Amino acid sequence: ITMKRKEILDRMGLCLPPDKQIRVVISSDVSNEADDPFAIVHQLLTPIFDVRGVIATHYEGKTRGDRRSMENSYRMLTALMAATGMTDVPMLRGCAVPLAGELDVPDAEGVRFLIEEAQRDDPRPLYVTVQGALTDVAAALNRCPAIAGKMTVVWIGGMPYPKGGCDFNMKQDLAAARAVFGSKVALWQLPVNVYGTVEVTMAEMALKIRPCGTAGRYLYDLMEQYNLTTDEPYTLRKGESWNFGDSPVVAALLGCDLRQNFHMEPAPVLADGGRYLPGSGRAIRVYDSVDVRFLLEDFFAKLALCYGPRTNKA
Repeated sequence: ITMKRKEILDRMGLCLPPDKQIRVVISSDVSNEADDPFAIVHQLLTPIFDVRGVIATHYEGKTRGDRRSMENSYRMLTALMAATGMTDVPMLRGCAVPLAGELDVPDAEGVRFLIEEAQRDDPRPLYVTVQGALTDVAAALNRCPAIAGKMTVVWIGGMPYPKGGCDFNMKQDLAAARAVFGSKVALWQLPVNVYGTVEVTMAEMALKIRPCGTAGRYLYDLMEQYNLTTDEPYTLRKGESWNFGDSPVVAALLGCDLRQNFHMEPAPVLADGGRYLPGSGRAIRVYDSVDVRFLLEDFFAKLALCYGPRTNKA
């Protein structure tokens, strides 16, 4: 069933102040692992997020000119939107490969979209949630440095402080990470010691996600199929659990700043291997934890309200 996103959100029956809404652009390597779609759907089901668009991002680009990973992400994104019924949300293709260098200015529709959204005359703040490589954000900043003051980048990536190092997302495009860390854009970083804490089990997903219409069934089947077919050395840990490692972007945007679950860190220079070295001294926000209960229960509740059996709708 294809509906407008607003119609689906209206099923929650929540009365929320429209003046509290923020603009969100999602950048995700959607088909890389099974957790990306869950984070995308959570953001789409959050009423105070005006999701302006979703950019499909490359991953594991080993050869320049190999566009398969980004196109795979785009194909899965279209399938995900069809399963949720929210095909009215703009879907964009991002850069197909990593940056050639820190100053590279590749063109892609996702890059152009991000620049246009940042330049749009809208008083609401703009957040770019990045669940993968920083390629598209870096390309947009390199092409139009003036947008650095018009948005906040919320990135899942990097190893813990103070040592640092390349986690999967940083490794996909270290040049892009260097460009973003060296820019003036407001940056919120959620390193692996934070995003690695969002554990879920297949039993939880079977109970709280699978019954929720076509959207819930699609998400559950995606995780189950990933476990059966991936050739990764680790899949579902002992066949029972997985990590929703991209979902903390939602916790960062919904969580109360008074909890002080982050600290301000001088933005490091990223050396070889992603090691953190002293940088310019400009401050970035680095998260020390997220409230996993708050995050997961919010997702389960929104999914049930929008697609659960009580709605009698797909």
